Amino acid sequence: MFIRQVTAAALAAFLAVASLAATPQEHRDQRGDARGGTTQAPQRGKWWQDDKVKADLRLTADQATRIDEIFQSFFVKMKDTVEDLNRREEQLSKLISGNDVTEAQLLKEADQVEVLRGTLGKARTLMLFRMRRVLSADQRSKLTEIVKAREQERRTGRPPERGQTY
Repeated sequence: MFIRQVTAAALAAFLAVASLAATPQEHRDQRGDARGGTTQAPQRGKWWQDDKVKADLRLTADQATRIDEIFQSFFVKMKDTVEDLNRREEQLSKLISGNDVTEAQLLKEADQVEVLRGTLGKARTLMLFRMRRVLSADQRSKLTEIVKAREQERRTGRPPERGQTY
């Protein structure tokens, strides 16, 4: 089940990929926990739809639309890969738990899992690259500042100092 939890985290990260490593907008979203109940978990938003970020970047409506189209196209393309990854990770968990498995069988399945993870990672990288190309050099620079400030806030648990960006 550990692999399934890791997969769920990887899936959540991929689906939140639009945040470009961090997002200025976090909201709470209810998700089921392992016991079937619900827990409040932080969920990243789409940074290009956040009013403060749009204002800080001077993001045009056309840019936001183009970025959203990039995100949506990758999301649709990678949905089947994510589902395949979940299925294969479940198979790998069963192999690890089983008694009648050889190392060769286990490694073969592990290789397949890693290929799918690599595919998702490459797709995410390409998506982020294409999103950033929509932005001007100044906007990319400002977005990098926003991301760094947001990461610092997440690490320390408090907002940036006065005078700091975002």
